[in-house]
Amino acid sequence: MNRVKEVMRFQHPRPIRPGPHFFKPLMVFLVSLLPAAGQSEPMPLRSKPAPPETALILYDSSEPYGWLGGLHAKMLANLLGHFQLDYTINPVESYSPGSIGLARATFYFGSVFNNPLPASFLEEVMATDKPVCWFRYNLWQVGRDSEFGSQFETRTGYRFEFMDLSGYEIINYKGNTFAKDQLDAELGRATILDPNLAAAPAMACRQTTSDCIPYIIHGGNFWYVADSPFAYLGEEDRYVVFSDVLHDILQVSHPESHRAIIRLEDVDPTSPTEQLRQAADYLHSEDVPFLVSVVPVYADPLGFFNQGIPKTVLMSRAPEFVETLKYMVAQGGQIVLEGYTHQYDGAANPYTGVSGDDYEFFRVTLDAQNNFVDYRPVPEDSKHWVQDRIRDALRQFKHTGLSVTAWQTPQYAASALDYTVFADSFPLTIQRVLYSDDAEGTGRGNGKKPGTIGTGTHLAGQFFPYVIQRDAYGQKVVPENIGNIVLVPVGGFPPRLPADLIRAAKKNLAVRDGWASAFIHPFLDLACLRELVKGVKASGYVYVPLAADLQ
Repeated sequence: MNRVKEVMRFQHPRPIRPGPHFFKPLMVFLVSLLPAAGQSEPMPLRSKPAPPETALILYDSSEPYGWLGGLHAKMLANLLGHFQLDYTINPVESYSPGSIGLARATFYFGSVFNNPLPASFLEEVMATDKPVCWFRYNLWQVGRDSEFGSQFETRTGYRFEFMDLSGYEIINYKGNTFAKDQLDAELGRATILDPNLAAAPAMACRQTTSDCIPYIIHGGNFWYVADSPFAYLGEEDRYVVFSDVLHDILQVSHPESHRAIIRLEDVDPTSPTEQLRQAADYLHSEDVPFLVSVVPVYADPLGFFNQGIPKTVLMSRAPEFVETLKYMVAQGGQIVLEGYTHQYDGAANPYTGVSGDDYEFFRVTLDAQNNFVDYRPVPEDSKHWVQDRIRDALRQFKHTGLSVTAWQTPQYAASALDYTVFADSFPLTIQRVLYSDDAEGTGRGNGKKPGTIGTGTHLAGQFFPYVIQRDAYGQKVVPENIGNIVLVPVGGFPPRLPADLIRAAKKNLAVRDGWASAFIHPFLDLACLRELVKGVKASGYVYVPLAADLQ
């Protein structure tokens, strides 16, 4: 039986179309700009100094795109979870004097062109010897035509020139090329004046010529990134570059290591057990530990695949399926809980209503052109409702004697409230995660217990190239960062073949402790799994099992 996984691509600033029914295309990244009706407006943040040994993250909050800086600030804060570094997020407009001096490092998202910056912020940026990382706009406010004159150039060894719209399609870093989406072609252009002071570890280049300009440049403690790497995310995007350079900005390095994970996706009590055993046998023969994402209750309430007759199959009442799972565990498998039913109630949400096809924790509807009409938490979303689904799911495993190693959110979509429940319920998650621009809680650091925060007007999906010890919701997130195999074009997106995933894995070697984490559906030909596993291994990765102490 074919199943559906929503096509999700991080598109800024407009939503995208999902793929048609009955396919499992690559799940990449999403920004949904649909208004979250019924949600309260974000409350303004009160400025406060960053506590000692935290990162200070500042952003332009003025209209109409003030939400964008706040959203990217939260995504950067998630990356800081890899370094177990606390953070404070505040609008730059309400900068509290002295905050830079208290912070371990300062990051500023210049997301609003010519946003007037507080004099105290500019003065302290120029005075500090701690790391400062400036994104995109407004660097000219400390440049040669500002009140600081040539002080910035003398200190850093480089000069900001202008915002360049001419288009540089690729980013060169550590001998690899990464994408720069030309829907957002603009880059801040800077010139190195003194190579003894300044260097550019990443260069933006044109595909057809040797013309290149710095993409990331630093001199001394001051780093400049020519755009926001959190817009238009992709597995082979310059976001991967920034994720590695962040080690250098923070002056916190990790040992070189390249680990891999392979996950068998959307396994439920109706899955053909022979295919599951064959996959397990192959992975065991290659000495590859693997994950099995299990949906413990199969539901087809509309009878979509059962001639109009509703059908439900509980894992605890499917002895052959349970024995197959036990066999897979004996072959080196670990079970990941992928929701309870991986669908919602008795409705199409948005496709067939069948487990594996639909969303469980989000209510999704589409128009005739497959555009999102509604994309929000389900009406009954509450802490109690989510906890009940988790308990019911785990009860199915308790009846079979099997245990769960980690959690995976179905279709990678849930509310902020749901994610905090997942964080409380499971020591590990393996997933991509939705974050919102809701201002509540954004001043919170990684070391503090997150509260329940609402879903804001804008949503962004984020994947990670390395383990995040604690994200904004308190989850420990193991990467899924190179996607999955899709043999048939879906919704205007090309096929995604094993060679494409292997290429992405090779590029992620640029991250000093980067992973190659993928998933595959067991109904695909075993040859796809073989090609992917062998290619990832040959690239230099080592397959590892999940463990609560993963770094």
